[in-house]
Amino acid sequence: MERLRGNIPLLLIWLAVCAVLISVTYSQIITGIGWDPDDQLRMVQLRDWLSGQSWFDTTQYRIGAPDSQPMHWPRWIELPLASVFLLLKPLLGVTNAEIAAMVVVPLVTLGITMWLVTKITEEVFDRNLALLAAALLATAVPILAQIRPMRVDHHGWQIVLALTAMWTMFWPDNRKAGIALGAALALWLSISLEGLPLSAAFVVLLVWRWVFQTEEGVRLFWTLLSFLIFSFLLYFGAQGSFDSAINYCDAISPAHLWACTTAAAIILPAIRYLPANMAVRTGGLAVAAVAGLAVLHAFAPQCMGGAFNTLDPLVREYWLVNVLEGLPIWYQKWKTMVGLLGGAIVVGLGSLIYIVRSQPEQIDRGKLFILGYAFLWALLLSVFVQRATAVAAAFAVPLMVWAVHQAFVKARGVKRPLPRIFATAAVVFLIMPGPLAIAVVNAVSGEDKTSDGKVEGAGCRDGDSLERLNGLPQSNIVAPFNFGPRILLLTPHNVLATSHHRNDRAMADQIRVFTSAPEEARRILDAHSIRYIVACYDEAELNIYAKNYPEGLWAQLVDGQKPDWLKPVHIRDSNLDIWMVRSKKLSNSM
Repeated sequence: MERLRGNIPLLLIWLAVCAVLISVTYSQIITGIGWDPDDQLRMVQLRDWLSGQSWFDTTQYRIGAPDSQPMHWPRWIELPLASVFLLLKPLLGVTNAEIAAMVVVPLVTLGITMWLVTKITEEVFDRNLALLAAALLATAVPILAQIRPMRVDHHGWQIVLALTAMWTMFWPDNRKAGIALGAALALWLSISLEGLPLSAAFVVLLVWRWVFQTEEGVRLFWTLLSFLIFSFLLYFGAQGSFDSAINYCDAISPAHLWACTTAAAIILPAIRYLPANMAVRTGGLAVAAVAGLAVLHAFAPQCMGGAFNTLDPLVREYWLVNVLEGLPIWYQKWKTMVGLLGGAIVVGLGSLIYIVRSQPEQIDRGKLFILGYAFLWALLLSVFVQRATAVAAAFAVPLMVWAVHQAFVKARGVKRPLPRIFATAAVVFLIMPGPLAIAVVNAVSGEDKTSDGKVEGAGCRDGDSLERLNGLPQSNIVAPFNFGPRILLLTPHNVLATSHHRNDRAMADQIRVFTSAPEEARRILDAHSIRYIVACYDEAELNIYAKNYPEGLWAQLVDGQKPDWLKPVHIRDSNLDIWMVRSKKLSNSM
């Protein structure tokens, strides 16, 4: 009961933040559609499972038919969504229960994130700052971009698992902490291999301590053993079987498990029995690493170059390099960089530097080192991969809160009233300098007034326009990559490809449809039994094709040069540009 009462302030903060988020995202909530193609396809995958598709079968049969598309997403993320949906379906009906699940699950994820941040802040600083950290978490733009109503992809849970891993590093019981850390890292990588670099950071720290600080290695031993056991359990739990011949590079596969098993067979006894000698332990570590890599190369040599090593070159050139969230920060628009980095991250970095220099006596240096180490690792990764800013921001919040608290105390200590008021107000700028700076620039330049918030191609891909496709007979459709998941979500149609890389052959064919000469495009369309082309003249993806291939099909359609085998189709109240592919027999008779 006492523990429950102690969490009441945190509960009230969470409820207040939930109310604000529901209010500011209400326009998206009422659409019933997730924010981006990953959210949308996740809901398609959930619907397929609840409609009878096997738990172990995550194939998207409506993408790239008749070949279909295997997905790299296990169903763990769908469990909480399905639970909320099935619980509320009798009360709200199918549509409203689905929307409720898309609101409730991200908000619960946010609540867990806030609780973990308070636990970490409490370890490094104190309880009062921990509650402030929970409140100021809501000002961290990179976190809210991944945890908000209707954002149901796996990125929010990755933040939760990253914070869980961090929290275990403060536990005094090495055995329990190691088991919990290994389980968290295994689940993180089972959900997405995007977590590999940051997962490695925690293991590297434990390895460093064992090799160079002559520790007994209890925490490292249990972390590695737990990680191996849970990785196998999660793999079987998601796949249902074990086929060493089927190895994907973008998810935990048999090759990865055999490599980990080989390395563990060497390093676990080494941790137990090798003497406290740096050279000997380094040698044992090197042997384990080489053996693990050799096994990975033997089972899946194609994966040695990374998750996207086998991607079709055409897809790499026209899709992968345009996925901004996976690119370094110097490829981003300056407002994106300032918005993501210019808040908790930059203030947290400044706070860390100040604390290290001033060395306050009340702060445990060992715990501060763990927090600073993980934050700097995540910050370095976010420089090269934009979406990593979310975890970097989560690690930065406790540091930012310390700086905000110190600044507020000093501001309130100013004796003269007017300077004290201005100093106190300035603390707000310290909380979120990036977004405030962008707001000032927009106000001065007038950009916020002239842009009207319009997104290129948004009028075409909105739910109302795409839902009008239900007026067409069920067909195979080719459409820009980001249209695909919404078409699957809102209609019974099939699509050739979406912005999901495992079906890179179909993705390459889709690019060729728009960039090839009309007759070659016709051949590809016929090979996939495509009946309709659905597009939008101001879609950014298609503009690239028209610019680089002026003789291609899309460039000719933009110029009004329609081949005789395409028939324009007009649907009332739709902003889409639609063409029906005539059958060869019909087009030859004209």
